[in-house]
Amino acid sequence: MVEKAGHPDGSKCWPHDRRSRRRPCLVEQGRDIMTASSSSDNIFIGIDVGGASLDVAWHRGGRAHYANRPDAIAELVQRLGAGPQLTRIAVEPTGGYEKPLVKALRQAGLPVEIVHTSRFAAYRTLIGQNAKSDTSDARLLAAYAASPDEIRGRKPDHVELEENPVREALHECASRRDQLKQMIHAESCRLATTRLAEIRQAIEQHLDMLRAEDKSLQQRMQTLLRQSADLVAAQRLLTTIKGIGVTSAMTLIAMVPELGRVDNKAAAALVGVAPFVRQSGTMTAPARIRGGRAAVRHILYMAAVTASRHNKILRPFYERLIADGKPVKVALIAVLRRLVVFANAVLRSGQPWKGASLT
Repeated sequence: MVEKAGHPDGSKCWPHDRRSRRRPCLVEQGRDIMTASSSSDNIFIGIDVGGASLDVAWHRGGRAHYANRPDAIAELVQRLGAGPQLTRIAVEPTGGYEKPLVKALRQAGLPVEIVHTSRFAAYRTLIGQNAKSDTSDARLLAAYAASPDEIRGRKPDHVELEENPVREALHECASRRDQLKQMIHAESCRLATTRLAEIRQAIEQHLDMLRAEDKSLQQRMQTLLRQSADLVAAQRLLTTIKGIGVTSAMTLIAMVPELGRVDNKAAAALVGVAPFVRQSGTMTAPARIRGGRAAVRHILYMAAVTASRHNKILRPFYERLIADGKPVKVALIAVLRRLVVFANAVLRSGQPWKGASLT
C-alpha cells in the first residue's frame, strides 16, 4: 500500500520537506519492508535520521520515508512492531535528532542499535561506497546491520538505563555548561589579544554574561539533583573520593550514567582515558588515549590535578610516575583513569571510598 502525501493539517510529512511534496509519506519500493520470504528470514533495517525526515531501508531492497515527527515515529514503530520479528535496527547518531526515534523503538521492545560512527565510516570505506544521500545511507545502514560480527567488530557494551527525567535534564545542563566553558575560553583568548577599548569592553560584558549563565546552570543542576534521592546518594558517594568535588560528581552523574553498571575497563573507555598501544615491527610509539566523552574528561582533568596533590593513594602514584620520567600530562591522565575506576567502584558497591581497598 502506498499512502498519499500529507498536508500541514494532519500530515506525517513536513510542509517544507521537498520530498514530501513530490512523493508519498510512506514510499515502499522493491520488496515490502515489513515482510520476508519466510518466517525464518533475518530482517535487518537501517534508518537514516535527519532533522525533518526518516529514511528507512530493508537490507533486501524495501525502503520507506517518514517525517521525523512524533506522530510519524509512532506510526513507523507500530508498523515495525506489527510485522515479523526483526533481528536488528541500525541507527547512526545524528547529534540528538535520533533520540525520539530510539526511545520509541526501545519502549516498543524493538532491537535498535546505535551504530559506532567511526566503525560505520570504516565500513563505508571498506565496501567502496562514495555516494552519499539519505536513501543510500539508510541502505548502507541496513547492509551494515546485516553484516557478520567479524565486519561490524565487537558489539559495543550497552547498558539499559531506566528512564530518569532528572538525569536527562542534568545531561542537558551539563552539555550546555561545556559549551559555555568553550565560549568563555575563546572570548578570554580574544580579550588577551584585543587592544581597542570599545571591543575589549564588549568582550568583557559578554564574558560576564557567560559566567553568570554558567553559575546559574550550576545552581540549576544542584536543584535538579536534589529531586532524586538516588542521585543525591550517588553524589555523596563520589565526593568521598579525594579530588572529586561537587561539580565533578555532578558531571559524572549527568554524562556517564553507565558508571556503577560496567567494568573498570569499559568505564575508562567511556570517558576516553583508556590508553591504546601503537606498535609495529621494531617501532613502538607511546600509547595514547582517544575517543570517549571529551566534556567529562575536561572536567575531571582538574580533579586529577587536585587528586595528584591531596589524595593519599593517588599522590604517591603520581609522584612515582613523574620519578620514572613520565610527562606531567601523561601522569595526570593516569591519575584521571584511577579516579574513574574509583568512581565506578563506589557506585557499584554503594559504599564510600576506602582508599587502597578499591584500587
